[in-house]
Amino acid sequence: MSVRDVDIVDYVYLEDDTQTPVLVVSDPMTWKPPEDEDHLELLREKLNSQIAFVDSGQISSIWTPYDGGIVRVEVVARHALTEAAREFYAAAARIMRRSNMDLQFRLCDA
Repeated sequence: MSVRDVDIVDYVYLEDDTQTPVLVVSDPMTWKPPEDEDHLELLREKLNSQIAFVDSGQISSIWTPYDGGIVRVEVVARHALTEAAREFYAAAARIMRRSNMDLQFRLCDA
């Protein structure tokens, strides 16, 4: 599963230290043309799907102890962000905060 599978939660885990549920998005796509245009749109759809998953209460179906606290979405990517991608992430993070969600980007070393 990956950012291309927009209606699927790729992976979920509970952070040990804070007990925060984390939804992981796998992002193997590059930021080089022509893939970059599709990349932003797919990422937008994927993040909207993650928001809907939490806002609709679906998260409780797989994480029964969830009590409405903060949820982190962690995008694990194979390629560094471009300036346009950084701007997108900043805007997405602001939107996601309204749903009590935190957005983080992590570059995978593999």
